[in-house]
Amino acid sequence: MKAHFLIFGFCFQMLNGIAGNGFTFTLKGSVKSADGSVLYIHHKWNDVYFKDSVIIRKSKINVKLQSEEPNLYWFSYASNPEAQPMCFFFCDPGEISVDIKSKDSIAYSAISGGTSQQVYMQYRIMQAQIVATQMALQSAYQEAAQRADQTKMNQISQEFNNLNTHYLNSIKAFVKSNPSSPVSAYIIYTDLSHPSLPLSETQEAFSHLNTTALKNTKFYTLIESKINKAQGSTVGFKANDFKQNTPEGKSISLSDFKGKYVLLDFWASWCRPCRMENPNVVAAYQKFKDKGFTVLGISMDSNKEAWLNAIKQDQLTWTQVSDLKGWSNEVGQLYGVGSIPQNFLIGPDGIIIAKELRGSALEQKLSELFNN
Repeated sequence: MKAHFLIFGFCFQMLNGIAGNGFTFTLKGSVKSADGSVLYIHHKWNDVYFKDSVIIRKSKINVKLQSEEPNLYWFSYASNPEAQPMCFFFCDPGEISVDIKSKDSIAYSAISGGTSQQVYMQYRIMQAQIVATQMALQSAYQEAAQRADQTKMNQISQEFNNLNTHYLNSIKAFVKSNPSSPVSAYIIYTDLSHPSLPLSETQEAFSHLNTTALKNTKFYTLIESKINKAQGSTVGFKANDFKQNTPEGKSISLSDFKGKYVLLDFWASWCRPCRMENPNVVAAYQKFKDKGFTVLGISMDSNKEAWLNAIKQDQLTWTQVSDLKGWSNEVGQLYGVGSIPQNFLIGPDGIIIAKELRGSALEQKLSELFNN
């Protein structure tokens, strides 16, 4: 029932960013039943993890830390920054107070501090309420599924959809109420930038941010970059240009095809649905290749021999490129490709006209374009 889960991430990502002027803050408070233990304080900057530590003495901690700007930090008893359990907080200049009730309950520590932490906790409380509703719906759905009660399952599915919509609207309302907080920018980046969400939702929330207050901050800049990148794979926007090599090592750019209709076709030799779709692409190519249409294949393969064999077997006579990095293919990442087959139809002016044209849809779209 994957469609029933909230599409927004509840895990708090640790993200890279851009340097600012920096400030000092103090993490201070009580830690019960952990004397002699080391508390590690983590954060991430410019895609690099940073770690500070303090030894707990007489059930107290008091450590000064440096931050580039208000940013997400987390602490745990592990030197590994990704080890659970952990507790998150947003830092501001000044003092952050922490109360860790026991070594086993660090994830539920009480934290208070500056304005950013207050805003962050307001959001976490709002989010926790939605998560609780989600968990209750999941449980009810599973019970209905065990009884094979399709009517109840359909009802709960609709409740999941309504909850998704409520969460989305709640995030946008929260951002609108806190337009100058770096926490709002963080929320948009982590919870409103999911690939399955329309770009317009991210843009709407982003438009609520106070540009004067946040323009050069970490998450604002990351969102802005993400929106600009996403526009390059969105219908109605200019396609992202790129360079990648053919099997012979020749560098090919998307801009090399300016003036033509070009189908960016993401596929791989090991992808059975792709191989089954190839005859449809071949048929469309043969029908329209003399009218100003071509295909540029981008392979998500990592094995060159398998790639070349598939090109030959499926009689793909158009230009093919790949960096042989599999799912890490740089063009695939540029276009946000998370599944294949996937394609983008780009017009002579470089604007994306359509995407996901499979089966007869590709030929139908091309017929519309060339008949007009």
